[in-house]
This record gives sequence, structure tokens and C-alpha cells, in this order.
Amino acid sequence: MEHWYRGKFLEEDLPLVVGQQAQVQRLGQSLSSLYLPLKTSDILVVEYRKWLDKYGECLPYYLGYNTQSLPEQENLQVHPQLPALDRFSRHTQICGSCSRAHKTAIRFKQIFVGVAIALAAVAIITEDFGIKLLLVAFALCSVGLAVIAEKFKIRFERAYTRH
Repeated sequence: MEHWYRGKFLEEDLPLVVGQQAQVQRLGQSLSSLYLPLKTSDILVVEYRKWLDKYGECLPYYLGYNTQSLPEQENLQVHPQLPALDRFSRHTQICGSCSRAHKTAIRFKQIFVGVAIALAAVAIITEDFGIKLLLVAFALCSVGLAVIAEKFKIRFERAYTRH
């Protein structure tokens, strides 16, 4: 859960950052010539970009503060970039804990749906009204748990949004 909420915090501004990065790439200038950092809040961003200037050469592409190495256009067409806000491809499939949690949520949803169907089937063939009512109640609870598992699964697939 801590990992989940940490990601939520880090991804809050992702749409803004992606838009800014596209603008910088389109203009083809260094970030230092286009960006006026605020001393109070942007110091970590600037330091990270300067770190990329120093060590980014080992990366396939990067956008530092004064230097950049962008992917070639041919490579982008053959291997299209992941959608900027596709959380599933950019994080969940790569992160071991999120990937396991996503797969577990899928399994639980399938189990709960199966249990609900089985309980409903048994309720149909049961003669005793009290047992029927109990089985239907448990089937509905199982459906509710399947819905919760689905919502949990979706959290690992879609980008976070502000509320």
C-alpha cells in the first residue's frame, strides 16, 4: 500500500510533465534555455536534470538540463513510445510488487465471480427457502468482493487523476 500511494503522489503531475517534455523536444533547444526554475520548488528537478547531463550518456535517450539525447524518429515509428499516461505499461508490468498485486486482484475477481455463480446455482436447486436466502446473500457478497477486486486491479492499470 505504501508503494501504491507513493506512486500516486509521484504521478500527480505526470500529464503536465509529459506536455512540457513534448514542447521541449519539439523546440529542440536545451531545457536550461527554455525553463526558468523556481528556487523554492524546482531545485530537485534542476539537480536531477544536471545529473542526467553528467551521467545520461549511458541511457538510450535522456533530457538533461543542458544536453539531451532523443530517440531517432525511425525508431519511434518502428517501436512506438508507450502512451505517456499508460500506468500499466510504464510501471505495473515492470514493478514486481505491483505486477504481483495486479495478478492477484485478477485471480481474486475470477474466484469471487466463480463462487457467486456456484452459490447461485446451488440456491436454484435447493428446496429450503432459508438456505436459498442465505446462499443468495453469500452470492451477492461474493459479487461485491469481485467488484472491489476489479476496482483494485484498475488502480494498477490507469494513471492517477486528481480529485
